[in-house]
Amino acid sequence: MKKKLVFFGGTFDPPHIEHVKMVEAVEKEISPDKIIIMPTFIPPHKKVFMPASPKNRLEMCKIAFAKINGAVVSDYEIKQKGKSFSYLTVKHLAEEYSDYEILFLMGTDMLSSFHTWKNPTEILKFATPLLCQRQGEDKTAVESKEEFFKKFGVKIGCLNFVGKDLSSTQIKIKKLLKLSVDDSLIFGVNEYIDRHFLYNGGKIADFVISNLTEKRLVHTKGVIELALRYAKAFGVSLKKTLKASLLHDVAKYLSLSDYPEFVPPKAVPSQVMHQYLGAYVAEKELGVKDKEVLNAIRYHTSAKPNMSLLAKIVFTADMLEEGRTYDGVEKIRALSFEDFDKAFILSMQRSLDYVYERGCEVYPLTLKAYEYYAKRK
Repeated sequence: MKKKLVFFGGTFDPPHIEHVKMVEAVEKEISPDKIIIMPTFIPPHKKVFMPASPKNRLEMCKIAFAKINGAVVSDYEIKQKGKSFSYLTVKHLAEEYSDYEILFLMGTDMLSSFHTWKNPTEILKFATPLLCQRQGEDKTAVESKEEFFKKFGVKIGCLNFVGKDLSSTQIKIKKLLKLSVDDSLIFGVNEYIDRHFLYNGGKIADFVISNLTEKRLVHTKGVIELALRYAKAFGVSLKKTLKASLLHDVAKYLSLSDYPEFVPPKAVPSQVMHQYLGAYVAEKELGVKDKEVLNAIRYHTSAKPNMSLLAKIVFTADMLEEGRTYDGVEKIRALSFEDFDKAFILSMQRSLDYVYERGCEVYPLTLKAYEYYAKRK
């Protein structure tokens, strides 16, 4: 009977508590002879924002998985440099551990995109996928396994352990905004991040943090997170998206009297003023020069005709981030990944409805924007 080797590859930027729990479940349920955790050098299928260096990710993995029996952190892909393709890695492992059965640990979400990987059938010559589900994925996991078998003729294993939905991106955004990650990271990993100033937003993030309430910072986290998901899906710059969504509410609590040189447009309602002041502060005080980023901040509340995709992303993320709980938000949020433009228009409509419901002054620019886009849907 062959010995068992479980291979767990990933970006691990950073490795979080759910990664660790997955490997602990492997040790408990599979009792493999060896577990190899391997951070990539460059992930071939991911756009990464605020990336930590390969060396930092390797060291964080060593800290995160240090207490798991039989677990070894490998620098093989990092030493190879270039894009890290799984078919080459599992072939290498099969040659080095020829007397082992290799199980490839992955999440259900990875399985559903497996057919898009480079040389997927080559991977299956040397390794069998071992699934770990996340909460709420039970039906998806079953369907993925069935579709996988139909396509590749390979039966795959699945852990009994079901993990929580947690992403490294969420953690990086929290670190950027200095929000607590105590429930998401091993203490030593969090300490390493702080010691090496990883995921630090510098002057801009510090200004945002010092001028927003914790509640508004949590909202900003939600906007950044959703905006980055849209940016990845639609090929928009992650750096621009991060900067615009980070700064979108920077002037929410600032006073016009502190900026005597700022001249706002005429007849701007009070609830809209912060978008204009925010763009001014971003440019004049924080040194943001990118006009697309500045316009995304400038019109994130009102919208306007003929917006850039970046500006539409920030506007929509502001309306649909996970902290929003108004009636119908979940449906529009789900729709935004199927028909973004339609969800964008519905978000504008909701914004107008909110103003009408509260009896506030309707900003003419928002009406113009809604009419402009409604005609084009």
